[in-house]
Amino acid sequence: MIRKTLFVGAILWAVIVPLAQAQTFGVGGSVGIVDDGSVDWTLDGFKRSEVTGWFDYRFEKSSLLRFTYGSMRIKQTHSEETIVTPDGSVTVPKMKERVGYVTIGVSYLFWEGFFTSGILAGIGGYGIRPDTVTPDVAAYADRKETVFGWHIGSEAVFRVYKNLGIVGRLTYHNVSAHPHRQLLNADAGLVARF
Repeated sequence: MIRKTLFVGAILWAVIVPLAQAQTFGVGGSVGIVDDGSVDWTLDGFKRSEVTGWFDYRFEKSSLLRFTYGSMRIKQTHSEETIVTPDGSVTVPKMKERVGYVTIGVSYLFWEGFFTSGILAGIGGYGIRPDTVTPDVAAYADRKETVFGWHIGSEAVFRVYKNLGIVGRLTYHNVSAHPHRQLLNADAGLVARF
C-alpha cells in the first residue's frame, strides 16, 4: 500500500510541477497511527497503521483545497471479544480490516511566526475491506462496504527548506459504516509547495 501511495505521489509530482505556479500547489505524504474510538478511546489504542498522500491547491492566501487518499489498517469491531449467544459464549479471534478513503476538504491556515497551524474539515468516501475469516466467526465479522464519512482536524507545518515542510496532523474521521466507526489519526510527513 505504501508503494501505491508513493507511486501516485510521484505521478502527481511529475504532472503538476511543470504546470504549477509558485506556492499555489502542494503535494505530500504521511504515515501515522490510528485509534478506533468506536467502542472507547484509549491512549494505548493507537497503532501504527496509516499512510496518506494528498494534493492541495491554495485558492486564497490562507485557504487550501485538499484531495487526500489514505489507507488505515485496523481491528474489526468484534475482534478479540467474547460474545454471549443462546448456545453459550464465543470468543472471536483477532480480525483485521483495511479502510481506504478518498476525501476532499479545506484547510484554513494561521501564520505562527516560524510555522503554520491550521484547522481542516471535509467529506469523502470510505471503503471497509475486512480480511477473510473462518466460517465459525463469519457472523461476527464486519461487512465489506463503501460508505460516506466526514473529518475534522488540526495541522501544523514547519518549513525546513524553501518549499519543503514537515507536517503533523491530528484528524477525527466519522464513518457511516455498519457498525458506525469513529477513528482518530495522528500523522507526520512531508509537504512540498510549488
